[in-house]
Amino acid sequence: MTGFKQDFIHKTTGKRAWGKLMAGVACSALLIPLASYAVAAVSDGPAPQVAVEAEGPQLPEGWEKDQVDFMADTISYDDANQQIIAEGSVEITQNDKIVRAKKVVYHLQTEKVEAIGDVALMDSSGDVHFAEQVELERQLKNGYIKKLRSVLADGSRIQAEEGQRIDGNVIIMKNASYTPCEPCKADPTKSPLWQITADEVKHDKEDHSISYENAKLEVYGVPVMYTPYFKHPDGTIEQKSGVLPPKFSLSSGLGFGVTSQYYWAISPSEDATIGARVFTGVAPQLLAEYRKRFEKAMLEFNTSGTYTTRKDSIGSETITTDEEWRGHIFGEGLWELNDKWRTGFNMQVTSDDQYLREYDITSDDVLENQIYAERFDKRDYFALRALSFQDVRVSERSTDQPNILPEFEASYLGNPAAFMGGRWSLDVSGLGLMRKGNGQDVGRLSADLGWQRRDIMPWGFVNIFNASARGDYYSISDRDENSLVGGAGTANASRFYPLVQNILSYPLERDFDHSQMVIEPTVAVTLSTDAKNDTDIPNEDSQDVQIDALNIFKANRFPGIDRVEDRSHVTYGARTGLYEEDGDSLEVFLGQSFRFQNEDNPFPDGSGLSKQKSDLVGQIVANYKDRFTLNYGFQLASDTLHSERHELDMTTRMGPVGLSGTYIYARSLEGTDLDQSREQIYGVATYDINPEWQVRSAARYDFSATDEGLRYADLGLDYTGQCVSVMTRARRKFTFEDTGDNATEVTVSLGLKNLGTFGTNQ
Repeated sequence: MTGFKQDFIHKTTGKRAWGKLMAGVACSALLIPLASYAVAAVSDGPAPQVAVEAEGPQLPEGWEKDQVDFMADTISYDDANQQIIAEGSVEITQNDKIVRAKKVVYHLQTEKVEAIGDVALMDSSGDVHFAEQVELERQLKNGYIKKLRSVLADGSRIQAEEGQRIDGNVIIMKNASYTPCEPCKADPTKSPLWQITADEVKHDKEDHSISYENAKLEVYGVPVMYTPYFKHPDGTIEQKSGVLPPKFSLSSGLGFGVTSQYYWAISPSEDATIGARVFTGVAPQLLAEYRKRFEKAMLEFNTSGTYTTRKDSIGSETITTDEEWRGHIFGEGLWELNDKWRTGFNMQVTSDDQYLREYDITSDDVLENQIYAERFDKRDYFALRALSFQDVRVSERSTDQPNILPEFEASYLGNPAAFMGGRWSLDVSGLGLMRKGNGQDVGRLSADLGWQRRDIMPWGFVNIFNASARGDYYSISDRDENSLVGGAGTANASRFYPLVQNILSYPLERDFDHSQMVIEPTVAVTLSTDAKNDTDIPNEDSQDVQIDALNIFKANRFPGIDRVEDRSHVTYGARTGLYEEDGDSLEVFLGQSFRFQNEDNPFPDGSGLSKQKSDLVGQIVANYKDRFTLNYGFQLASDTLHSERHELDMTTRMGPVGLSGTYIYARSLEGTDLDQSREQIYGVATYDINPEWQVRSAARYDFSATDEGLRYADLGLDYTGQCVSVMTRARRKFTFEDTGDNATEVTVSLGLKNLGTFGTNQ
């Protein structure tokens, strides 16, 4: 520090002294450093007075970016001991960091900094640290901290008797504790809900980790768990390799289970998880996940496997198979080729029908695998796919699903009012449907050219005119006579399907003081030719037919392409709505359809369209202050008004009580595998005991005539606090044993803030 003025100038005028320091070394994590250079200016007024001799150190270019500002009641220079001493409410700032202390001493010869008395630091992250004394030396890389107390930005707190900083990256704390729980307002000295105490806590900034030696988990000050070593990320990075918290489960089918996994942070854009589930009732299950992100692509896989027995059904008897390899692999990928093209795949494969439900992986009935390419260009769309399916239903409805190699679809849409005041459209599609062995194979090409015009007429009428012409071509081999309406026929078939539809509506509106009412009667007339529904065209994608408020005004009420609604019909209905300014609303719809010709009706019994006059369909939708919602759809027989189908979704909130329910009833559908009426109800109830405790339950009941009974029951108790959550759940599934889904499960999930979740495998 040669050249520093020996007779350090400082005047006191009753004002706070202030000055600037050059930050020549990196900032401490617990103390903004005083400069490695000398004081450049000291003043007791608005303008600093220079106190540096000409031969003093030169200020480097850009030093203002790292300058340290400080304020104190008094600042003095001890020539004998080569010290700069700031006393009395010392405040030091650098960028967005602030340090306060009663006294700060800077030793010029050793470059040692001491902050003494009520030391407080707030760093750029929002963390605030308190200490009785802080000492830093060796260019501030090493140091000592006494009586450390830290309040992190998320409210977590760390306390330690003493700490030591090594090489600027490692802080070792003795007799330390950590907790994210807020202190008791009535008694801040009271032990928190939970905390981790340890003989030694090591924070490695380079490794971005916090480790504990001889750590204990305490609940209200009482030790409940001990581990000789524990480590977790410090929260400064998004990913960090390490062992994940264990998860526990209890199932009547699998027994008590523990899941342990290791998270591997391969790179900032790539990671993997490897682990196992160990059960008391069955063999262990291996687990693995892999994820990778590219600049314009992504990959993700998850898989599991085990070597064990399973239940299977042969005829009407359930048997236990020999031990075998069982497992699954799911995956997906996506590659953005450019701003218009992308390609990808989805993969779902399992070893047997029961595995996914037995191990609570998924309850899907049919697994889908596909490779695809897509193109998006303004209003146009093109897709090319290859698909295969795996039916994992354990019932008579389970079938060998066909492969689709390939499928393509292209959709082109013109600009509004660009052609004769309307907009044209073109849809082209094709597929090759192939089954194993001698199963029916189908090739299909279809093209649909359409035009639509919308006009608002005098007196407020809204008119929509649609015209289209569709051509379909089929090539069938290994025909299944059950799927051909006309029985024997040629191996090739074609169909031309033109139609014209005009939809006329007259919306009426009435304003009230705080609400608005809208009534909109609508009539649609559809004209078409006698299409070939009774020839050699198979029915692969038009089987599940039903009429409802959403599709009653469509020109063709058949789903898919294989069946069309030919001849002519008229549809009529009305929708009424009452809308309040505060968001409350009530909508009611009622509609019906009438065929001009009664012969050769293509719709099956149970669809609601099999007679000349269709069933009545309706919908009621209501919302009241977000406390009550209702969506009720119904279908009534046109002649007797008997119920044909009901679908009800409802939620309500009454103070601490929450209720929701779903009810469905649907008649059997002739000519499909839905040959029995379906009726089922599902309900969920919750009760908030207080803001932290909640009781919840759920149940599903099947009213099937052949096998009526309870299918599912669930009861849970949840606690959600500021720093801990506990979820308990008891669940019983009443299904056949060979489905893999018949089990009683009890799960407990414990979540500790910032540490993770200990509990259920879900």
